[in-house]
This record gives sequence, C-alpha cells and structure tokens, in this order.
Amino acid sequence: MNSLNHTILVTGATGFIGGRVCERLVQEGAKEVRALVHTFRHAPRIARLPICLCKGDLLDSDTLRKALGDARVVIHCGLGDAAGIVRGTRNLLEVAAAAGVERFVHMSTAAVYGYRPSPGCESEDAPLRRTGDPYCDNKARAEHVVSRFARRGLPTVILRPAIVYGPYSFWSTRLLNALQEGQAVLIDGGKGACNTTYVDNLVDAVFLAVRDDRAVGECFFVTDGERITWGDFVRAHMAMLDPEPIVPVVTGDEILAHYRAQPGSWTRSFREVRQLLFGVEFRKMLLQIPVCERLLTAAWARLQAMDPEKKDRLKARLRGGSVAAAPAQPNYRERHIPDLTTWLSETHSVFFRIDKARRLLGYSPRIPFAQGIKRVEQWLRFANYL
Repeated sequence: MNSLNHTILVTGATGFIGGRVCERLVQEGAKEVRALVHTFRHAPRIARLPICLCKGDLLDSDTLRKALGDARVVIHCGLGDAAGIVRGTRNLLEVAAAAGVERFVHMSTAAVYGYRPSPGCESEDAPLRRTGDPYCDNKARAEHVVSRFARRGLPTVILRPAIVYGPYSFWSTRLLNALQEGQAVLIDGGKGACNTTYVDNLVDAVFLAVRDDRAVGECFFVTDGERITWGDFVRAHMAMLDPEPIVPVVTGDEILAHYRAQPGSWTRSFREVRQLLFGVEFRKMLLQIPVCERLLTAAWARLQAMDPEKKDRLKARLRGGSVAAAPAQPNYRERHIPDLTTWLSETHSVFFRIDKARRLLGYSPRIPFAQGIKRVEQWLRFANYL
C-alpha cells in the first residue's frame, strides 16, 4: 500500500522514536499526519511540523476515536506506565479494528525476552516467557494482544528494536552525563551484546512494514545488523570528551556481591523514609499547613543560631551519615556500582538476527554504527551536551 497517500496516526509522538517518525513522514511528503499527544507541553519538537496534534490518552477510547479520524494507518509508538501498556494497546487496537484501519504497526521491543535474554532468542521464532520484570512482561503481553487482533483480520506488524540511539536518545545523554560525572563503568570489560538500532534505521523499517503486504501478521527484530558490544558503545561516547575519561571495569561478580551485602528491607525502608522526611518536596508540602509552617520556621531559626560545627554534626546525624566534603571534580578511579537492571542488560551474549526483516521487508540498515555515532556527536554538540 502507498502509505503516504493515506492519513496516518502516530502514537507516542512526543517521544524519541515517535517524534522521529513524525519528522520523517513530513520529510517524505505524507498526505496527513495525526499525532496523539497526551500533554502538549511535551510536544515542542513536533509542534513545529505541519501535522495535526490530537489531544488524547491511550486509556481513553473516546479520545482515541477522535484522534484516529479517517486515518488508514496507525504507527503505535505509545507507551505509558507498565500497568497501562497492555490496556492502552488493546484500546487502540479495538478502535483501529472498528474503523477498518489498513495497517497497524506496533512498536514492541527486544526486551520481550527480558533484559538478559537467554541463548536461543536470536530469532523471532523463540517463544516468549515471563521474566518477572513489569515492563518486559507487559510488552510481551501487548504483543499477544496484537497477535489476537491479527488473527481476527486486522493487518498488524510487530517490530522489535533493541538499543535505539540517535539524536534525542536518553541512551547517549544519560551515558554522557555518567561519563562527565565519573559514574560510568564497563561491566566485565564491556563485552556484553549491545544490539544497537540507529533511529533512522528503525524508521526505515517502520515504512517498509507499512508498505509491504508480506509484513502483515509478522514480527521482526530491527537492529543495525552489527555485533556492537557495550564496550564499543561506551568507548564511542568516551571519545567525544576532552580529555577522554578513564572508565573503570567492574565485574558482574562484584556487582552481585555488592547487592547481597546491602542491609535488609527494614533498614532500607527506614533510610528511604528518612530521605523523604528531609527532602525538599516534603518540606514544601508541610509549609502549606499553618501549624507546621510555624514549627518549621522556629526550628530553622534555632538551627541557624547554632555554631557551624554543631550545626554540621546535627545535619549529618539527621541524614544518617557523617560530615564529608564532596569532591570538587569527578573521580574516575572510584568505581560506580550499576543497578541490577543495567547488569542484566549489559552482560548477555545474544545478538538478535535481522535475517527475517532482510528477507520479507527488504530491510537493509543504511546507517552503520560508525556513522550513527558521528551524527549523535554532532547533535550532542548542537544541544550543548559537549
């Protein structure tokens, strides 16, 4: 089908992938693009485009019907919280099916196999299993819902990208901030599979999925087709900085040992409550109560009257720590311990295969990793991250 001659609805249009889909549709001369927008203040990137911004919510079917209008194509990049992933997708599928939509492209994720997929998950034939993670499991459930509607006759296509990077991607901005703050590490030397997907390669796959009837009822992994490791990804960002930081290595065993040594749930809960009680937002809420405002004002005045040494000791005791000066500059020799999700994501060995996308869609990644990273660096400099 010639998708550009049809009205197209894009959900998740204010996000990284959905925003790029909208830009590329306009660049290629799409007849009409409708963008589902939950919060207009999040839409500055797409508000400059000649598209229709439609106020709506994936959890509200009435707004979805209005946003869909006469659209014949739906590109579903919307997400929401973990609990709303399945319900929002089902609502949109029901509205699309009732309206006779001719192509429904569902943006899923390779994470349907978990943050640490097991060997054997390299192709789309591998069965989905529960992982225990709300995001991964709900994205898998959403795929099952899409497949049910496909069996009922709705022309659907499921795409499974992996680590989608490019201009505006948090993968690069978050990593760059970590490098600049001395919080980046290479887990097990960075040998884990990264499975990069440059955003324009992904959008190319979206357009192929819309146009090619062989895609209907199928799901596809979409990556750059290169065996890029996390070490490759991190070092490419390290090279953007001057001077280039020294990033330490931490092993998976050290990460696990660190979390096994953490205090029990009661101690952690007490620490979290203490942080909440002495947080800025909590104090702001208390100041809305007249009695609390008077008490806090009196306590603050008394604190300010103390000598500096006594004041620092009291603050440290309340926060559960000791008085220590923060380092003036990032210390790259002090290893940051990443969270367990990062450990899972960066230590598996599965490289997803794109043979099926090549065969059925004619997908061929046109932007290799080396070129994609150069584009990312140009954008990071433009956006003053560098």
